[in-house]
Amino acid sequence: MEPAEVHEPESDGGDGIEETVYSGKSSYLYSSKLDCSSNLAEICKILVRSDAFSFALDNRGTIFFKDQGRIKAKDLNIKSDIQGMGMTVDGHKAFMHANGQDSVRYSFMQALSLLLSERKLFNGMFGFPSESVRIYLRPIAIQAEAVEGYDLFIPHLKISSDGFISVTLDAVFGFEELTSDKVVFGEVNKSLANLNSVLCVKSLHAALTECQISQLSFGERKAQKKEFRSMIDSSLNSPCSMDFLDENLTLYELVHTDQFTLTDLARHILSVVARSIFSGSVKSKVNWFHVRKFDPPVCRYWYGKPLIGVLTHTDQKEAAEENWSAHEGFVNSVMIRADLSGGSFGQPTQLSDLRCFDDFNSFYSEPVSLILSSLKVSRFIDESESYTFDNLTSDIQILNEVAHMMLIFYAYASSALDGCKKSTEVTRVELQVLRFEESLYSLYKYGEVAGYIEEIQQGAHLSMLNKMFHKKVETVKKSLELDEKMASESFTRRITIIFGVIASAALSPELVQPVAKLAGISFDDQWTKILGLIAAMTAVAGLLVITHFGFKAAEWLLRLIRK
Repeated sequence: MEPAEVHEPESDGGDGIEETVYSGKSSYLYSSKLDCSSNLAEICKILVRSDAFSFALDNRGTIFFKDQGRIKAKDLNIKSDIQGMGMTVDGHKAFMHANGQDSVRYSFMQALSLLLSERKLFNGMFGFPSESVRIYLRPIAIQAEAVEGYDLFIPHLKISSDGFISVTLDAVFGFEELTSDKVVFGEVNKSLANLNSVLCVKSLHAALTECQISQLSFGERKAQKKEFRSMIDSSLNSPCSMDFLDENLTLYELVHTDQFTLTDLARHILSVVARSIFSGSVKSKVNWFHVRKFDPPVCRYWYGKPLIGVLTHTDQKEAAEENWSAHEGFVNSVMIRADLSGGSFGQPTQLSDLRCFDDFNSFYSEPVSLILSSLKVSRFIDESESYTFDNLTSDIQILNEVAHMMLIFYAYASSALDGCKKSTEVTRVELQVLRFEESLYSLYKYGEVAGYIEEIQQGAHLSMLNKMFHKKVETVKKSLELDEKMASESFTRRITIIFGVIASAALSPELVQPVAKLAGISFDDQWTKILGLIAAMTAVAGLLVITHFGFKAAEWLLRLIRK
């Protein structure tokens, strides 16, 4: 069952000339890496135990959900067809019985669509991408500035065993019949818009608020305690009601500042997850008297981008190539994230259609990704009982998650070089990067995916990170080799001095005997010879120390005189 649209299509009210409008859906992907434990099963239990999260589904088909207050893990029976284009799922009745809400059922269908795309596009036999789990949150309603009504989102997380984490803010209803400029400013650049209101369920509101306050120092918490309590009480005393099909949602206001964006929301969610994993539970009660502030082990490096999918539009052509040609201005506007309907762009945009077949266009860049459906695809989706537009957008999301993973991997690899104390440690980091690059060649099954990965590797930012990493490797290696050489020379000097002292002390009879005879000491037995050797060594070492500090004192006096 498809949910009803939120926004009514707008009419230009003009003179009868049909305005070019576009309909589809958008989602917003933000990725980073966890600096803490990534035990996926434990993470699922920690998060799903909270009412802020609905369920978790890992890439092996195990679903984690809450049933009468207890966390259950059940293996789904998932069978893919021989071409990997579809799958049947059994064994989910217990989950559906325990979670009958419409929003949870919708999320479950989305999770299966993404799982199908991941199995279809990548070869899991090579262990790449690594083991992962998707965890779905309860719905969030967002109202942007100067926009009437709310957009409903169901965020979900993807956490990998190697620490990569992403949150996708997936718009439930999408957009309908928007002009090119409104698609650019209202969908592509939604992350730049100020949000007037963000509504979420009570448990998520408590977790987000607690995490925000925990990042303040003790003094800041004490100074702002009254204001925070007032805002919390104001939100909890004024719940909002919203319907998702037959499910009634009770939501609470989260925003109490003048400036708040979609990016802020995504980073807050990532921080809550990192704090929950670090603490072992989703915190909901504020500790006003905790001395130390919490620094979330995430988002040291992070990336975000919109994923735009257009299903239908005015003057839609049968073939993808012809459709792109007819709507080139719109495509260019989306890909440079600026409206070009009023004029041409000063520089030519070099775009590559990464789709091998003539059914839809797929465009990738580091700031945005776009798919533009031809009439052939939109007609097929309308007539198909099993294939939906979500299946198409899921493919693009999976590929962009890999793109973000590549960007973050190189950023953290470059950061790892800063902690290297020996050249051998640098070599280990190099080996990790080489293994990662080697795995890229075995992660895909089809030529189209290979082309997508190549396009990702040619991205300006990723290319820069790659070059900077290899340049930094050379520089750090030279620096460490120089330090090791200096340390070796210093060690050699110390050894030379020690043997010099021993060699000098070997002349103890000539140095010590005259003084010893005056004192009435004889060197006839072995013990007196050993004592003489020790006395000579002490005398030589003392002379070296006096000489060293003598030179230091002379240098200090010279500096003092020059001043």
